[in-house]
Amino acid sequence: MYIFKKQDKDFRNLTNEEINFLKSQGCSSQSWEKILIKNVDLSRIKDVQFHGKIKINALNGMVRYHNKVKLLASINRATLIDVYINGNVYINNVGRFIANYKIERGVIIENAGSIYMEGKSSFGNGVETSPIMEGNGRSIKIFNRLNSHIAYLVAIYRHEKLMREKINSMIDEYTKQKTRKFGKIKEYAKIINARLIKNSLIDPYATIENTDEINNTTVISTKECPSYIGTSVILTDSIVLKGAHIVDGTVIKKAFIGEGVKLGRQFSCEDSLLFANCEGEHGEMFSIFAGPYTVTHHKATLLIASHFSFFNAGSGTNQSNHMYKLGPYHHGFMERGCKTGSNSYILWPSHIGAFSTVIGAHYDNVDTSDFPFSYITEHGYHQTRLIPALNLFGVGLSRDENKWKDRDRRKGDKKDLIIFDVFSPYTVSKMLKSESILKEIKKENNDNNEKFLTYKNMIIKKSSLDKYSKRYSIAIDLYLHNKILSYISNSNNIEEIISNLQYEENNIFENWVDIGGLICAKQRIDNIIKDLENNKINDIKTLTAEFEKLYNLYTEDEKSWVLNMAKSRYNLEAIDKNTISNLLEKHKSLLDEAYNIFYKDVQKEYDISKMVSSGIDDKTIMEKDFEAVRGTVNDNAFVIKYKKDMENKINDINKIISIL
Repeated sequence: MYIFKKQDKDFRNLTNEEINFLKSQGCSSQSWEKILIKNVDLSRIKDVQFHGKIKINALNGMVRYHNKVKLLASINRATLIDVYINGNVYINNVGRFIANYKIERGVIIENAGSIYMEGKSSFGNGVETSPIMEGNGRSIKIFNRLNSHIAYLVAIYRHEKLMREKINSMIDEYTKQKTRKFGKIKEYAKIINARLIKNSLIDPYATIENTDEINNTTVISTKECPSYIGTSVILTDSIVLKGAHIVDGTVIKKAFIGEGVKLGRQFSCEDSLLFANCEGEHGEMFSIFAGPYTVTHHKATLLIASHFSFFNAGSGTNQSNHMYKLGPYHHGFMERGCKTGSNSYILWPSHIGAFSTVIGAHYDNVDTSDFPFSYITEHGYHQTRLIPALNLFGVGLSRDENKWKDRDRRKGDKKDLIIFDVFSPYTVSKMLKSESILKEIKKENNDNNEKFLTYKNMIIKKSSLDKYSKRYSIAIDLYLHNKILSYISNSNNIEEIISNLQYEENNIFENWVDIGGLICAKQRIDNIIKDLENNKINDIKTLTAEFEKLYNLYTEDEKSWVLNMAKSRYNLEAIDKNTISNLLEKHKSLLDEAYNIFYKDVQKEYDISKMVSSGIDDKTIMEKDFEAVRGTVNDNAFVIKYKKDMENKINDINKIISIL
């Protein structure tokens, strides 16, 4: 056995004695003089063919193989072509070869097929995708540092040509910097039973296991948030961010896979962007901008040519853009928080308002953007019925708001800057518009005796206009009052209350937008666009920092909007004891009214009609069986939480009233 001495400090050539020793270990090379070593135990290299330039550093320690099991760092049964091994690795049984790769310490490669570079590669950076529209009309170049906000600007603000060209030039420069002839498998990555890895970069602590193909792709991973690529996955021309979990024969082509994304069960996606915490199973995505928390779990579900965010697709959800003559340019936009029922269908182009539910088939181009929190249902023969505000105060909405934060799988720094609030200046300003539109519709149709009114290809029940409008009004007032209470809840006297209700009157923004999960004032986005066009933002790092500023300014901007809106809505000329007292008393009645609506919605789930699948063998104990499984209305966790939150707010209100 021949062991190189620890004191070797520099790479050096093999001696004749060392070459003969390697030959006795079953190794071969056509050019032994091109092999350089440093601190290597030759006994750990067996049945290896060397071609081209080879550098091996520090093959003399142990490698963590599985859980607490450690193996000797070694290279067995492999063909290496122009490879640099930098540290203790475990390479065992490479079927074809490893070529033009740098392999770092702690890496395990076992039962792999081919791992090689062919020419230069940018590892997926700079690949042009076509989200939202199947053509190139809203194309986006993906790269390692893409986030949902940059992507949104490039895809949606197409009229800002100079801004888009500026961002694309930044991406091109970034891509140029990342282009290499040599690939990397970084420290502690594992590649086990992988058939083909070509022109790809594998980050630290990533696991590639039983994977079919990774081609022209970067797999980003960290120790605290590792990525996993599993069985039979095909992944080409893509970027995968940390914490991704892709398994079960998933097929991905020309896609950006964001932080914490989970894909499996034969899911497929192409020309799509999936941002933080999206999930895909069974179905298909094609040309999709999947904003944070877009979820599709069912077979026969096709998401095509559209934007989603905080979205949940029912089974068999489908859309189409086939009604074209000049090409597949029709596309859709669903704002944050939407859901679709089983077998729902929407004809693009359509625009669905925030936190709405789509049920049934819709063959007309639908625009419900003015009516968030609504139901869009099929009525009669291919008619679309709009039921405004039906989703407000529902138990489902309360559940969604809580679950998103709890299901954030990201660790460390987070690329997508998400405002999770269901009620915000973005959604509440839309409700203010809804409130106004409904009142105007009623005024215009006062003399109309029809049961349903028509509005933008949809029908609305005339007799319920007041109810819809009132629900919006309650929600608007409740939001404003809740925010005001949060600003003053820690006050000790009227002076502190007045001080805490001060706001920047010269910094009030009327229009708000949802930029890939980041809610902000549109004027601030317009300012970023101007800074890009005027060369005040010249690199990706600065652009990302600008979005971080918007994220940090949200609370302050929201407060100014809320207090200014409350001032105009409630005719508040001055803040004094009487004004505060009236607001707080009104708040208590609003909380009570909202709770009653919420409670009635929950009661529907405990109605006798929902018990028909209980007490199967003895219908006389149906209710007991149902209660044993579901409990009662008052046992429901969401009811308990809602009631507790309401009681806490009432306590805060009473506390403030007591110091007035």
